[in-house]
Amino acid sequence: MDDSDEYGDGGRVRGAFEAILDGSREPTLPSVTDAAVAGGRRIRRRRTAISGAVGVLAAAVLTAAAVAALPGENPGRSSVPLAPVSSPPPTTEGPASPSAVPSEPSAVPTPSGGTTGNAPGAAPLTSPQP
Repeated sequence: MDDSDEYGDGGRVRGAFEAILDGSREPTLPSVTDAAVAGGRRIRRRRTAISGAVGVLAAAVLTAAAVAALPGENPGRSSVPLAPVSSPPPTTEGPASPSAVPSEPSAVPTPSGGTTGNAPGAAPLTSPQP
């Protein structure tokens, strides 16, 4: 009896598979060394890609920080133009500005003696009684 008679079309397909399997060799398995080398290459590629991405990100952050630290145009603040190097220094004409160093205070009369403030030349500390 033939397999194709017993199982129909399925028998013919089964016979074809058996013929293929009987005539071919089993595939060789890759060695452990080959798998380790391939895995190492994959890890190195991943590390290189991650390092490059981190480097680009760090450069972008540093550039943004540098741009933010630069002085910019503030609408409430006027900019003073700088004089060219070859121009003479500006002269001051008109009233002199007050000096930044305070001068010595002038003598101020202080009350001395009793608490009534009746010292000569001093104003009374309390209002006079009627």
